Amino acid sequence: MITLQRWILLVACLLLASPGTAADRLPRPEGLAPAIDFWVHIYTEVPVDAGVIHDAAHPLRRYGRVAVAAPPEWRARREQVRDALARYRQAFADLADHNGQPRTPLQRRIAARLPADAGAAEIARIGERLRFQGGLRERFRNSLIRAGRWRAYIADVLAAEGVPAELVALPHVESSFNPRARSYAGAAGLWQFTAGTGREYMRVDPVVDERLDPWASTRAAAALLADNHEKLGHWPLAITAYNHGAAGVKRGVEAVGETDYMALYHRYEGPRFGFASRNFYPALLAAARVDRRPGAYFANLQPDPAVEPVRTALPHFTPVSVLLAELPVDEATLQRLNPGLGPSVWDGRKFIPRGHRLALPADGVDDWRLAIAALPGSGLYREQRPDVTHRIAAGDTLSAIAARYQVAMADLMRHNGIDHPDRIRAGQQLELPVAGGMPAPVGGQHYRVQPGDTLGEIARRHDLRTDQLASLNQLDDPDRLQVGQRLLVDAAAVAAVDIEQTP
Repeated sequence: MITLQRWILLVACLLLASPGTAADRLPRPEGLAPAIDFWVHIYTEVPVDAGVIHDAAHPLRRYGRVAVAAPPEWRARREQVRDALARYRQAFADLADHNGQPRTPLQRRIAARLPADAGAAEIARIGERLRFQGGLRERFRNSLIRAGRWRAYIADVLAAEGVPAELVALPHVESSFNPRARSYAGAAGLWQFTAGTGREYMRVDPVVDERLDPWASTRAAAALLADNHEKLGHWPLAITAYNHGAAGVKRGVEAVGETDYMALYHRYEGPRFGFASRNFYPALLAAARVDRRPGAYFANLQPDPAVEPVRTALPHFTPVSVLLAELPVDEATLQRLNPGLGPSVWDGRKFIPRGHRLALPADGVDDWRLAIAALPGSGLYREQRPDVTHRIAAGDTLSAIAARYQVAMADLMRHNGIDHPDRIRAGQQLELPVAGGMPAPVGGQHYRVQPGDTLGEIARRHDLRTDQLASLNQLDDPDRLQVGQRLLVDAAAVAAVDIEQTP
């Protein structure tokens, strides 16, 4: 017979082992509830053409709602926000001057929402802390729809890395599940990696930027979150570090003298620990709440179907033009499945790198290996197409350099990260946004047997196995080579490529 105590323990263990239970959820300190509620309100009730005026300090108390121009009317929006904040700050200052006694309709609305014990000095301080937060209702709805494309994959990757399942909602906060999103700070992709942090976990360069690849960047984000947790020991701190950096959160923990997240939230006043960093964790918890029960907030929501491409590793440097000419796939589909390939790949200045795991539609040909292996060797290459560079000489101007190479000066500046045409110096090397010379193709190559050659040595020299070279040349006896004999050493004809059914 099971005793009552053992029965309670058994039930508790079953609950802890059940997926999706409270035990799998991130910590929700009681004092954080007002901030979480604030972000749920912003995500689900305030439209993009409106916003709230609120106290920037805990508990993010809301004092009014104002209409503003919707994106992308940014100039008008900024002016309207500035005017609204000025109007509310003046109202707070007047309230403070009159000991909290309202004299206008706006002051009466504000007074009704003030903390009960707020005196004149506190009212003045709140007025100084006022902040505008724009609504995100439509953006979050669209984010929930787009999330269907990658949500299942993200959940699997997080589970494999031991990252809490609720972090499937993090791209709602970072990018609204837009894989092409870019921030003013240079962050990019679904998970908004900066170039510096991105290079620690994936490939980020002008040819391939895996920050824009939802599958590669998901693996990178899971690894970064797991690393943050290993360094900081607590998930609220690890998640805050996703925004603020692990070193910055560590400094904050040292400053407050404890690892409790709420101590950091309330007491840390680091110079770079601003509103966004302080509120990153409650914003994530709010997004997770909506993500868990989207139907409770948005009616008639139909997520996009999952995107599950087939991945094939390319054995050679491959021009996009060759793929489009030889494979049953159009450019729009190829771009949609491979957003990490840079503009220079699509315009032909660079090749898709050797070894790159190309994404192809799962409902395409029966066996992509055969299709890739059949690509003509004359259009495949052992080396990348080289860069074209120009070393600046004394007296050179950016406009003259652009004219010399027949490129737009704006493209030349963007390609080299130059923000002003006069900020160049003699000796500086520029990369030109033009195509370099064509390297030798891998296809159609032959080798003439020399005295002392063996089939094995010839095969190794041309990146082939001995049996591949023998089969390619229909050699009945691999040991019977003749000096002067021509052997086909076209690796593309026997390229072995790996294919996987998951990204």
